[in-house]
Parts: sequence; structure tokens; C-alpha cells
Amino acid sequence: MPALSSRAQGYICAVAAPLCWSVGGVVMRTVETGPWEIVFWRALAHSVCMPLLLVFALRVPLIRDLRNAGGFYTLSALMVSTTLILHVIAMTSTTVANALLLQSVSPLIVALLARFVLGEAVSAASWIAIAVAFSGLGLVVGASLAEGALAGKLAAIAVAVASAINVTIIRKTRASLDLRSAQIPAALFATLVAFLLCDPFQTSARDAWLLMGLGFVQMTLGINLFYSALRRLSPVEVTLITLLEPILGPVWTWLAVGEVPATGTMVGGGVLLAALAFNTLVTARARAAT
Repeated sequence: MPALSSRAQGYICAVAAPLCWSVGGVVMRTVETGPWEIVFWRALAHSVCMPLLLVFALRVPLIRDLRNAGGFYTLSALMVSTTLILHVIAMTSTTVANALLLQSVSPLIVALLARFVLGEAVSAASWIAIAVAFSGLGLVVGASLAEGALAGKLAAIAVAVASAINVTIIRKTRASLDLRSAQIPAALFATLVAFLLCDPFQTSARDAWLLMGLGFVQMTLGINLFYSALRRLSPVEVTLITLLEPILGPVWTWLAVGEVPATGTMVGGGVLLAALAFNTLVTARARAAT
């Protein structure tokens, strides 16, 4: 049997990453424990599994990276720990569809940060896409106002902002730093914060194992699959494929626990995802033309 080409491996990794990410809603709806307990067990598993995978499977020089840690490294770790915590708050405080759709606006925030932090130009088409996407974002928020849980929606938007800041840091330092190892102090910090705010050992053994499995699959495995895809495919291709997460996540939750998104959420989400895809394709054409 012939070996898979690099691009074929990239597509497999690019599809597998959002598949790993998309199962979070089902697990969080299945366990019978609080959000801080979810943060604790999920982050604990990630803090254990990530260094093992980096050192023994991927041969990443972890000690060297930790020694070279500086301001950008610390800021990246802080942003990752923020997403580790607030993603769970969002997912447990509002519907899975609301949380994932609100978080999916992150690539457009990256475009804005690239303009004002990295000095990259933003095309007129991208500005239009950003405006359309934020109108879709408004529809998602407006459709769910009757449900309450404003904190959950704000947490989801904060996740999008923190993720965008982290991506911007990665882009700025990619020539000098491998920031995958920043996941480790980030996960340890999230574990500590959660431990101080709850009693995680009241969680049943079944739920603890499920959440640790989620930490490995969704975080450790999903993040490394994403990085592997980026090494083999263009960022444009990977970005488009990872839009599967806000589509699949609500589908799995609907099939597993019967959580049906509001009609306005689905309409607004469709507008938002279409704008994201449009912006990604326009950006790719602009770069190909230069």
C-alpha cells in the first residue's frame, strides 16, 4: 500500500482536529458536575498528556523552549489558560451552538489585530466580510437573549478574543519560538485556578475519566493535529476545514441530548460562517496575486 502524500496527511489532520474539538459539548452535557470541576479535570489531563506527547512522540525540545520563555511566551500561556477556563464557562452557560458560533469569530479578530498590531493591510473585501460576520454575530446574540445567560455569551466572545491574541503572538514569533509548549503552564494554571474554586474530588470517577478523556482528545490531540495540518497545508485550507467545529458541535449535541439551536441562531450562524469562508478565500486570492 503506497504511503500517503504530505497533503493527504494534512487533510486528514485538518479534518480530525475539528472532529476532536467538536465533542466537547456532548461530554459537558453528559457529566453531572459543575463548570469548575470540568475545567479542573480537562486541564489536568492536558497538563499531563501534552508534555508526554511533545517530548516522546514529537521530539520537541521542551526544556530548551521553557528556558527561552519570555514575555510573548508568558502572554501566550495566559491567553491559552483564559480559553481553557472561559470555553467551559461558555459551553455550560449557554447552548453549544451559541458558544461555538460566537467563538468562531476569532479569525476575523485576528485580521483586525494583524492590521493594528502587525501592520498588515486589510482589503476592502475583508472589511466587508468582517461587517457581515459581526451582523451574523449580532443575530446569534439577539436570537438567544431570551434564554438569558449573558455571562456565557460574553465568555464565548472573550474566548474568541483570547484565541485571536494568541494566534497573533504565534504569527509574530513563529520564526523564533515554538509556542506549543506554552500549553503546559497554561493548563497547569487553569488546573490550579479551578482547584481553588471547587472541590474536584467530589466528581464521580466516571465523570472524572470522561473529562480527562476530553482533555486529551479535545486539547492535546486536537491542538497537535491542528499544528500538523498547518505544517502540510496552507493556513487558508486549514482555516476553512476547521469551520467544521461550529457546525458539528451543535449537531452532536442535538443528536446526543436533544439540544436544538434557536432558528435565529442557525440563521445568524450561517451568515457568520459564510462571511468567515468568504474572507478566507479572498485573503488567499490576494496573497496568491502578490
